[in-house]
Amino acid sequence: MDYYRRLDVRQTIMDFASASKGSGERECTFYNSRIKSIQRHLSEHPIVLDSAAAFDRALASGATAFYCSYWRYPGQDFSRPIGHDLVWIVRARRGGLEFAKRVTAWVTEALAEDGISEPWVKYSGQLGFDLLIPFEAIPPEAWAGDRYALTDLQRGLTNSIVSYLTERRSSIRVNGVSSFLEIKQGTDTCLLSELRVRRGLLLAPMSLNPESGLVSVPVAPDEVAEFSVLDSSPADARPFEWKQPSRVAHELVKHARQWQLAPIQKKLAIA
Repeated sequence: MDYYRRLDVRQTIMDFASASKGSGERECTFYNSRIKSIQRHLSEHPIVLDSAAAFDRALASGATAFYCSYWRYPGQDFSRPIGHDLVWIVRARRGGLEFAKRVTAWVTEALAEDGISEPWVKYSGQLGFDLLIPFEAIPPEAWAGDRYALTDLQRGLTNSIVSYLTERRSSIRVNGVSSFLEIKQGTDTCLLSELRVRRGLLLAPMSLNPESGLVSVPVAPDEVAEFSVLDSSPADARPFEWKQPSRVAHELVKHARQWQLAPIQKKLAIA
């Protein structure tokens, strides 16, 4: 497939697939159009998207879309997760992509108020966007190596997003529980959902969406409102570079479990 022979496309996918700063590796898979299913192995080996040869092997096997886990693992041992990115998806039910853009922009504003100034945002390839706080931005003291505490951390952030929407946008109504919310403005409706399923997969940035054929293109957070679906055509899509966070978001500590904060607060009191 000519699209996946573009060097910028391959590099963007490889950059996302490989983790840095010793934060573990992502499991990679692809959608095989021949068998119409997700494929996790090639010749009984885990899929690793780290070279042109790896892409060529996948394409020769029928790959038309690439996925990477938002969980991190030590090497290719996918039985022992280290932790995961915090991921939300925005999907329009009514109001189309325009409403999804508004909701995504509001969520990025809410995250910025919580100290997350560099979330990763990408178009889904259909009627929505994916938002990520990369694992590298999460302070160790906010979860203390307990990957289950990341659930509480994400739930706290979701509650903060809801508070921002309801306090700053009087026309907004929010229904549902923290992991699966329905955001309404008039008759327009969007779903805001947390993703944290074990070994969960996310369409890779700059991959083609297997249903629409559009590119899941990364977008600068402050440019979501100006995004056009024309920006996601395979011929015209150009990646926005997802850079590693320039700082750890220590503000996230306020969303940590209280029993985790106690030792930290004790140390501060002694100091």
